[in-house]
Amino acid sequence: MLRRGLSYGWLSARRRIGEMVLPVVTTATGAFLVVIVFGMSEGIRDQSASLGHADELNRAVILIAVSVLLVGVVEVAVATTRTVANRTRELGVLAANGIPRLPVVAALLVEPVVAAVLGSLAGAALAALAGVVLGVTGLAASGVAVSGVVAGAVIAVGVSIVAALATSILPTWAAASRPPIRSLTAGG
Repeated sequence: MLRRGLSYGWLSARRRIGEMVLPVVTTATGAFLVVIVFGMSEGIRDQSASLGHADELNRAVILIAVSVLLVGVVEVAVATTRTVANRTRELGVLAANGIPRLPVVAALLVEPVVAAVLGSLAGAALAALAGVVLGVTGLAASGVAVSGVVAGAVIAVGVSIVAALATSILPTWAAASRPPIRSLTAGG
């Protein structure tokens, strides 16, 4: 039954791809920053060492990058809440037909996960491309390390998925837990 819920969620996400543009772009922006920061972290560490506070500056730069990524994920959560609010009748029909709560929740969580994955992968790819351009043109004097770009991409995708699930689970669980009659009469 869970597999059917995920299939239904995938079809719904494909149908609603236009509504995921803003969360995807916001997440991509955060992922771009995370990947660039991790790619340039060796150079940042070397330059900040000359200032005397290398560890503090490096932590601050990473904290800022992850914060921007989390702002993108919050946009994913806002979009999920909006989606759930617009789909109350659909949820009521599913519940009235005896669909268990878990497949409904799984179906609703597909959309934020797809938005988080698309955004983080797009941001990571753009950051990798920017890193190559910065390295080839010499605009980044310290260069962009491939290992840092890969680490940043893995972190950006992982944090995006976990944060999207964590911020979206409450509104989806609450919506799937409503009595069918309440969902069907609520409109939307």
